[in-house]
Parts: sequence; structure tokens; C-alpha cells
Amino acid sequence: MSAHSSFTGTVMAGSWPMARVMAGASAVPVGHAIDLAFFFPDHGPNHDDMRADALISETRRHLGGCVAAIEMRLRLSLAHAPAVSVALDRCPAPLAWPSLRAQPTLLGPALLSHMQMRAGLALMLRQYGQADLEQANVTQPGVLPAADDPDLGDAVIALMLAEGRWLAVGGEDHPMRPDLPAEHYAELVWTVAACLALAVQRTADESADRLFAAFERSGWALLADHDEGASPVLLAEQLVRRMGDAADTPALLGAALDQRRFLLFAALAARRLRIDSAQLIDMLLLGPVAQVATLCRALGGSDADYRQLLLALRPVRPSLSDTLILAEADRYQGLTQAQADAQVGAWRTPAAFRAKFEHLRAVAGI
Repeated sequence: MSAHSSFTGTVMAGSWPMARVMAGASAVPVGHAIDLAFFFPDHGPNHDDMRADALISETRRHLGGCVAAIEMRLRLSLAHAPAVSVALDRCPAPLAWPSLRAQPTLLGPALLSHMQMRAGLALMLRQYGQADLEQANVTQPGVLPAADDPDLGDAVIALMLAEGRWLAVGGEDHPMRPDLPAEHYAELVWTVAACLALAVQRTADESADRLFAAFERSGWALLADHDEGASPVLLAEQLVRRMGDAADTPALLGAALDQRRFLLFAALAARRLRIDSAQLIDMLLLGPVAQVATLCRALGGSDADYRQLLLALRPVRPSLSDTLILAEADRYQGLTQAQADAQVGAWRTPAAFRAKFEHLRAVAGI
């Protein structure tokens, strides 16, 4: 998980499932092992922290749903290898998600971080609701693009339909379209394939080389058919790109937030700040509140705008009480535009570079 979105720290300080953490520490970085311990606890999540409960449950729903969908596709794709397919049919279904729950260290930090980010987005959408497509058919000139816009209507509808997929009700094993970035999709495909292949090897006499060849062929077939552009995050970016210079209209950011179009708001903000949308969303939903303040100031947000933004983020940040928002608003007044611009400029540099640089600074005591 990213450094600013990790569950490690004060949220966890009073309740660490240390046995699970230490069991995974030899296989993965300790910070990631701690994150995994809280996403896949032995005895259920900590009900003293409802924020963690909601985010953990939603993250598991998205992760489990994508795994279930990939397992279904792999099983169907293996028709080219009848012996493997028949052996797999004798195994219980679903198979991959229970395997991942038992061995969560199969999941990498970046994939888990992405799933947490999209879970946070889903919580935002679920809390505030989603505008009906019928309501979106009324164009508001000079404000937000609508479904009946002759140039942008198809992009508006595609985004709203994609958002709706994330809001569908279902359990952890209910298939969900794996509209993931290509690298995360590939990781899940090969992880699910490994889980299925191990089950087949335990129950069939198929040689290892033929078994691997069968799953490799099916895995590559799934990767070739993948459309990462179906992600709501990327669809929001696409809509903003198609808006062109109109996306820089000053009133758009406030209108998007007022109308609960959080993904469109994030894509508009990311364009203006020239940073990645997913990075900006991660900071808004899961990063320290100081990062939210920096982003808002860099966008030219007033004190009132900052308070409105904090209120909008409450579904994912329930710790933002009225008292805390007032305190943060006071601190916001001391943040200058120059300070915010300098920090955003640093965020535009590659994440790997920033991580190594901060590591060296910490070692040097700077």
C-alpha cells in the first residue's frame, strides 16, 4: 500500500494481530504484512473502528468480486484443455477467493492499495447516491456536461454506468467486472491461475508441463481481452480530456462537488494540477488531512471551499467531526499558495523517486 494510505499507525496502534503479522513478515515487507492482517483478520475486523470496518468490507468486496469474475473466465477458457477442465470441475467453486483469504500474502502492496482506493470511491458514491441518467438528460450550459450533450453525452453515460457497477449489491464472492489497470489485472489473473492450478495438481495426474501450458494459454487469452479503459477513474479522465479547454472553467469544480460527481471533480482537479487522477483520489480519500488542504489551496480554494471539501469527504473520513473541521479550517488559513504549489510540484515527480529520496533523507537525518 502507498505510504500515505496505509492502515499502519495510530488507527492500528491499540490492536495489532501480531501472530498474523509476524507469520507474513518473512514473505512480504512488514508494513504490507500489517495491512494484510487487518484486511484478512483471523477473527473478523475490529468493530471499535467503524471507519476501518466500512473500508475493509468494501475493499474485500471489490477484491473478492474481481477474483470471482476472473475465476469464472479462467474456468471457461480452459475448455481447450479438457483433462484440466474436468479435473477443475471436480474442485469446489469458488476456489480462488478462499485460497486468497487463507494466503493473503499472495496480494502485492500496489494491488491492495488500488483496491482500497476504489473501495473508498464506492463508499463515496454509495453515501451520496448517484444522479439518475434521466436527470442527467438536462443540459446545464456552462456547468457540467450532461447525457444529452451532442459531443459528450456518450462519455457522460459511460461514466455513470461504470459508477453504477461499483454500487451493485453483492457479497465478497459475487462476481464484479475486473475493470482494473492492466498491471493489477495481470497480477490477479496469474494469482487466480496459480490457485486453480494447485487444486488441479492435487486431484489429477496431469503432468506439470501440460498443466502449466494450459493455464498459461488461458491466462494470456484473458490478458489479451482485457479493457482497462472500462474503469470509472479512466472514463472520468476521458470525459475531461474530451471537454478540452472547457474543463478549465472556474465554476466546474464547485458544481461537480455540489452535484456529488466526485470522480468528475477529481478528474477536473487532476487536470488543473497536472497530476495523476488515481494519485489525487488516493490523497483525498486516504491520505493525511494536510494533503487535502494542500490540494485545495493549490486549486485556489477559499476557506469555505476547504470546509465544503472536508464535509464531502466524510463518508470515507468519519473522523472529520464538526470540531475537527473547524480546527483544520483554522490551520488552512496559514497555508500559502506558494507552499501548496511547491508540494504539488514534488508530487508530480515519479513515486519511486520520491520514496527513495525520502528514505535517504530519513537515513541522513535531514
